[in-house]
Amino acid sequence: MSNKKLAVLLLRFVTGINFFMHGAVRVFGDYSGFAGGMAENFNETFLPAFSVRLLGYAIPIVELIVGLILITGFQLRLGIVLGFLLMAALVFGMSLLQEWGIVGSQMVYVLCLFFILYFQDEKN
Repeated sequence: MSNKKLAVLLLRFVTGINFFMHGAVRVFGDYSGFAGGMAENFNETFLPAFSVRLLGYAIPIVELIVGLILITGFQLRLGIVLGFLLMAALVFGMSLLQEWGIVGSQMVYVLCLFFILYFQDEKN
């Protein structure tokens, strides 16, 4: 295995663990508390509380799925696209709240997904 392939595999694996654990600690921890906390954080925005709460329930599930896909490599391209869509929603939300430091951190995840997609062999 070349260094390039190994680098992509390891980046994919560690990024997958990160996404998976984000979802796992929320789903198997205080799942409804996470969703309710999100709704509370967006009280002062134009977003309807029910839609933010619904997204708060969806985010951890999507994180779990993206994480599993990145770890296993099964349906990788679809998982990466799903990860990009998740990150787009999160960047939008944190930008709406003007949480620029968090947006910067989220862009690191976007870059990881970009590198995994860009450098992944087409046949995988």
